[in-house]
Amino acid sequence: MSEVAGLTATIIRVSRAAAEDIPPATLEMAKLCVLDWFGLALAGSREPLSLILRDAALAEGALPAATVVGHGQDFSPRQAALINGAAGHALDYDDVNLAMRIHPTTVILPGVLALAQSRRLSGRAVLEAFVAGYEAAGMIGALISAGHYARGFHATGTIGAFGAAAACAHVLGLDEAATARAYGLAGSQAAGLKAQFGTMAKSLHAGRAAEAGLTSAIWAQAGMTARPDILERPLGFVATQTDGASIDDLRWDGHALDRNLFKYHAACFGTHGTLEAIGALRRQGLRPEQVRAIRLKVDAGADAMCNIAAPRTGLEAKFSLRFNAALALHGVDTSDSATYADAIVQRPDLEAARATTTVELAPADWPENVTEVTVTTLDGETLVQRHDISLPPGDVAMQGRRLHAKFLALATPVIETDQAEALADAILRMDDLDDVSKLIALAASP
Repeated sequence: MSEVAGLTATIIRVSRAAAEDIPPATLEMAKLCVLDWFGLALAGSREPLSLILRDAALAEGALPAATVVGHGQDFSPRQAALINGAAGHALDYDDVNLAMRIHPTTVILPGVLALAQSRRLSGRAVLEAFVAGYEAAGMIGALISAGHYARGFHATGTIGAFGAAAACAHVLGLDEAATARAYGLAGSQAAGLKAQFGTMAKSLHAGRAAEAGLTSAIWAQAGMTARPDILERPLGFVATQTDGASIDDLRWDGHALDRNLFKYHAACFGTHGTLEAIGALRRQGLRPEQVRAIRLKVDAGADAMCNIAAPRTGLEAKFSLRFNAALALHGVDTSDSATYADAIVQRPDLEAARATTTVELAPADWPENVTEVTVTTLDGETLVQRHDISLPPGDVAMQGRRLHAKFLALATPVIETDQAEALADAILRMDDLDDVSKLIALAASP
């Protein structure tokens, strides 16, 4: 294995070791990620982007080997990874990891499931591959994502491709040399631009990352060559895609998966501080008719992520701090993905509240994940509320209950309630499942 050395080798070895020795709490978090993703992929399977991709795959034709969630149709593993990856992100309601700035599960899991189903692998094998991919993406993301994301790259599509490749290489049992080549192939396919936020292309980034990771692992297994040091090589990924990243800064301080964050609002995660802070003020008695003005103080990076000033569609509303402030002020249920239909932007009361809201981009020393909301009332009172989106709920059991409720709300419009309950139960016991295709069959609609 002399060709595998340096940064790439370290990431491969550490991520594999992390998958071989998974603490019980980390394993439970992995299963919650799977549960959350299946609900989102079922709901997302009815979104226009998913239907476009499915119809294109039907027209293309392929040997049926892997199921597209929510449709009950089998496609090639590549097609299934693409469609399922995009569907899982279509509602922009999927999990995040702030250290690597990606939506991890929807890029890492679909390719693993497609390969595992076609090979009838166990649920435990899927979970181990998922952990390997998650930890690889975590190390790469923690190393470069700040500068990379600031330059305008959508890290879900770029860093996510490496995580997907690592996970799929693990499923295929590739050795270190082949896995390093899979990284190299993924590096040449990794793509995604933040300029696409508010369009279907953003979710396409996730599908393409899942597809790129799967194809990279398959091509590497077949013997396709690529640089085994694409991350650290001069003119490689780190050198060209970020500023100031030092390979010496690579760290692994325990499973990145333990710091996974789930979304309970169906909008860009950058708007959640606003939603939570204004929600807290509402619970303290604030009502829309009392408000003269709202000021949101956020990290300057939010400007390129979720600061669409006057959204024209429900999809754009997901990326509008001002509009989400209006939703929170009026107590609209942002946990319901149907809230962000196109008609929502035409509500006069919400438009009026949006118009009274301003966004202040904080200086460089402002905590990146903190939102400060200042409300001025008609009688001259000033109310201030802060929220830090990086802090997960402390009660794991409570979080599990919330995710189960979220899953059912997303899944039951697509599959029957009994089927959804059976799917949830199978996911939470999947480490004992001998054949993951039994689980996937429950995610197919009639």
